[in-house]
Amino acid sequence: MTRSSCLCACLAALLSSAAAIPEYDAAPDRQTRGRFWRFHWYRQGIEHGNPGQEMRFRINAPEASLHPTFGRRPEARENGMMLIKAEEDLSRLLAAELYAELWGGHPGTANKRVTINGRSTYALPPVGTEEGHCTYSYPAVPLKLTDLVCGFNALQFALDQGTAFWGHALIDNAAVRAALPDTHPDLAKLGLNRFTASVVAVPASEGAGYELRLECDAGAVPLIACVEYAGWYRGYDENGNRLGEDWHGFTKHRAAHAHLGTAVAAPFRLRWDASMLPAQTDAAVRAIVRFAADPELVFATIPARNLAITHPDGVQVLIAAPRDLPDRFWSRAGQRKSCSFELDIDPARVTRAELHCVAWTGGAGAVEEYFTLNGMLFPIAEGSRHEVEYSRLAVDPRLLRRGRNPVDLLSDTEHHGIEILLPGPALIIRCR
Repeated sequence: MTRSSCLCACLAALLSSAAAIPEYDAAPDRQTRGRFWRFHWYRQGIEHGNPGQEMRFRINAPEASLHPTFGRRPEARENGMMLIKAEEDLSRLLAAELYAELWGGHPGTANKRVTINGRSTYALPPVGTEEGHCTYSYPAVPLKLTDLVCGFNALQFALDQGTAFWGHALIDNAAVRAALPDTHPDLAKLGLNRFTASVVAVPASEGAGYELRLECDAGAVPLIACVEYAGWYRGYDENGNRLGEDWHGFTKHRAAHAHLGTAVAAPFRLRWDASMLPAQTDAAVRAIVRFAADPELVFATIPARNLAITHPDGVQVLIAAPRDLPDRFWSRAGQRKSCSFELDIDPARVTRAELHCVAWTGGAGAVEEYFTLNGMLFPIAEGSRHEVEYSRLAVDPRLLRRGRNPVDLLSDTEHHGIEILLPGPALIIRCR
C-alpha cells in the first residue's frame, strides 16, 4: 500500500468512527437507527451537592467580584460550579452530551465555556450574545467519556466580560445525557432490550401536513408513557441557534415546547399542520418515546425523511424578518426600541398571517401596550417572571401594509425590562 493510500484509508476510518458516535440532534440523514438516551439533570440544593445564594444558576465574569455596584449583589456570589450526578457504567455508554437551557446573558458577554471534572474545557456555541444581541439557546455539547466519572460530575462554567457592562449569564436547566446500547442491562430490567419503534407519516387528506403515528410491537405499548413528535424543517428559529432549518422546538423547565406535539394514548396519533410553513421537499419527523418506568429514559426513533410540504397552485408561505433589527433589543426605564418589516406584497393577497417572537419577560412596568405592530398590541412578554417566552400569535391581514410595518418595544420598569431575543420577531404570511 502506498503512503497516500494508507493516509486515505486512515482518514476514512477516522471519519467512519466519528460518524458512528451518536448525536441526539444529528441531521436526519445521519440518524440511521433508533437510540436510547438517558438524562441526568442538574438538581439544585445542598442535598444534591449544589449550594447557592440564588434560586437560579448564574455565571459571572471575573470583573464582577470587584465591581463597586454589581459585586455587592447576591448574583455575584455565584461561582459557576455545578454538580450533576450520573450513576453510569461509563464503559457501557456509546456517547454523552451536555445539554442546557441557557439565557445568554447581558449583551456583549463572551466566550462561554465549561470545564468537566477539571479535565477538558468545551466552548458553548456562540449564538449572538457576544455580538451585542439578547439570546436564549439550548447548547448540546458532545463530551469525551473519559472526562466523566460515575457519580458526581463537576461542571465549572465560566465566561468573559466582553463588551458587556456586566459579564453575566444563567442556566435554567442542564443535563448530561448518555446514549445507551440496546444491550444495556438497565434496558433488560425494564423489558426494553428488544424495544424498537418507528414513525409513520401519511400526507394529510386536506391541507399541508401529515398524520403521524408510532409503529411498535403491541406488547410494548403498555410501557410507553407518551410520544413527543419533533420536526426538521425550514421555519422560524424559535430555539435561537441561528438555524432556520434544523430540529425545531426546545425544552422549558425540562419539558418539550414548540415541538409538533405530544400523544399520550396508543396508537399515539398526531396531526402535523404545516399550512404556515414555506414549501419544501426535505422535511423530517422523529418520535421521542418516553417510558412510564423511567421518565428520564427516552427512545429517539429513526426520522421519517424526505417529507414534502406543498401548497395549492398560486399559494405561497413567506417568512419576513425585520431589515433593521437592533442589537440590544431590550427596553427598560422608558427606552424605546424599534424595528420594522418591509413587505413587498399587496395585503389583499394575504389570507392568513402570524407573528412569531421569543422574548425574556423582565416586566413592562406601567406600560400596557408594550409591544406593538402597526400600533396594535401583541402580548409576547406577559408578566415579570424573568423567563423565556415563545409566542405565535394570529395577525389580522387587514393590519398589514405594503411597505413599512413598524414594531415598537417599550418598558418603563427600573428593573430588568423586556428583551426581544434572537432571531427577533418574524411575520409568517400565507398569500395567494
